[in-house]
Amino acid sequence: MSAKPFDYSKWDNIELSDDEDTHPGAQFIEKETLRRIKRESHANVERERVQAIEALKGELKAAKKAVKEGEIAVVDAVERGGASGANGDDDGQSDSGALKALRAELTSRVAAVRDIEGKIATLEHQKKFNAEEMCYVAAEKTLVGKECAPEGESERARTMSYETFSETYKADMDAIARDNASMTYGELGEWFRDGRLHLLHEHATGYLLLKALYLQMEKKSGEARTCARVAFACKSIGEFAEAGAKSARDAAGPFFARLDSNDDVAREYEKSFEDYFGKLRERAVTKLAEEAAAAKTTTAATGDAGGDEPTSLEEIPREDRLGPGGLDPVEVYDALPQPMRDAFDAGDVGALKKYVNALPLEEARAHMKAMVDSGLWVPTPGEDPGEALR
Repeated sequence: MSAKPFDYSKWDNIELSDDEDTHPGAQFIEKETLRRIKRESHANVERERVQAIEALKGELKAAKKAVKEGEIAVVDAVERGGASGANGDDDGQSDSGALKALRAELTSRVAAVRDIEGKIATLEHQKKFNAEEMCYVAAEKTLVGKECAPEGESERARTMSYETFSETYKADMDAIARDNASMTYGELGEWFRDGRLHLLHEHATGYLLLKALYLQMEKKSGEARTCARVAFACKSIGEFAEAGAKSARDAAGPFFARLDSNDDVAREYEKSFEDYFGKLRERAVTKLAEEAAAAKTTTAATGDAGGDEPTSLEEIPREDRLGPGGLDPVEVYDALPQPMRDAFDAGDVGALKKYVNALPLEEARAHMKAMVDSGLWVPTPGEDPGEALR
């Protein structure tokens, strides 16, 4: 089926001040004054047309409400008629007559709605355009200072490998990862817009995410959260830009402004960030267990501790590796049932939770408390910890 042709009819109603003047006194009126008179006349006609449409829209709203009430009345009558027939009443004919009257009234109300809609459509089609109304500015943007600079740095960053990007912009990324904790979203946006929009790149997201992960593995949760806040912002801006088919450079301003001015949006964003950071903390726990298991396997295979620097948790002095509850993560890991150790080694949080949920409650609580006190497990803030940790 061919596409519906474009409707060119609106171009039939264009009023231009340079058209042949039909004003009865046109020959006696100065040209600019005549144009002003025509503009005022056009504005008055347009105002009356809009007022008529608004009045009809009020009538349409009332008419639609009447149709809704009529539909309810018909449904009620049908239900009453069914109940009367089921009870063997003798007034079925009168019920049928009432139902026909209600349906006729409903048909009349629907016709009234159609009539009003037709009048509105006719008035909307009668709009006439003058030269000033034929075009409008869909969007505009004013750039000042550094914003006016070409995207040279952004283009250069876009062509870099991850290693080159990380080495080139490490100082800036480390600085904002450390210093953004006290910033509002508006201030964070200003930091990026102040000549650093090229940092809104997937390489920056990857660098900051890894940095936050290693900080969490070192039990520096506050620093990890601050770093992850920027990583999540870079990731979110990238998704926001992709959804709007624009560059991260253009998306950053509206993104941060919306967070800074809309409390509901900011709350939803913070909730998403908590989920993001919670998963990062879980990954830090499983990665620590993976590294401990890998180091233990390597040591057992080679029989060599490998120099003065510790290469596994076992080589760190016991008093230095104790968790927040005073328990040794190595001892707790060795005491876990084999399925739990397998889940840790595989980094499979789902398998770990499934096994714990299948244990008797007291045994599950004992294992979970030991993992938390040793630092092997860090509950996600704001998330239900599960029966075993209550």
